[in-house]
Amino acid sequence: MNKFLMVLSLSFVMLNASPIKIGSSLAQLNSFEFETPQGREMRVPRTPSLVVVAFEKDTGALVNEYLNTKNPYYLQRKRTIFIADIHEMPTVITNMFALPKLQKYKHLIYLHYNDKFHTVVPSKKEKITLLHVADGKIKNISYISTKEELKAAIEK
Repeated sequence: MNKFLMVLSLSFVMLNASPIKIGSSLAQLNSFEFETPQGREMRVPRTPSLVVVAFEKDTGALVNEYLNTKNPYYLQRKRTIFIADIHEMPTVITNMFALPKLQKYKHLIYLHYNDKFHTVVPSKKEKITLLHVADGKIKNISYISTKEELKAAIEK
């Protein structure tokens, strides 16, 4: 019974989730489910300073290419997390091609499969969304499209 109420509550929160904006709590992201390419469930940590979000194949590839040149713990050391929203990818493609490729990366990737995520996290076509965080709140939202901009944002 308790599990049913928890699922019902989370469903209500997700259906009524308001878009993230400056001043929003980072905890709002934890109303969504994330997992690694290996299938491990993840929660957004309390103390990141930057959340990098890719909504498209090309922007996700750009982030992965950059991170693949770094130490496996680069993101953790920079207090950054990377979320790839792959809800639009067909399941067959995800399971046969995307997950095996993503599993080879050494850096941590938070995968998201739910179509409600893109309605809450702001995005722009062919851009990577950056959520700048301080004290558990979104302090700035920006959009980038190059590895140089990504490096500058993470290294800041």
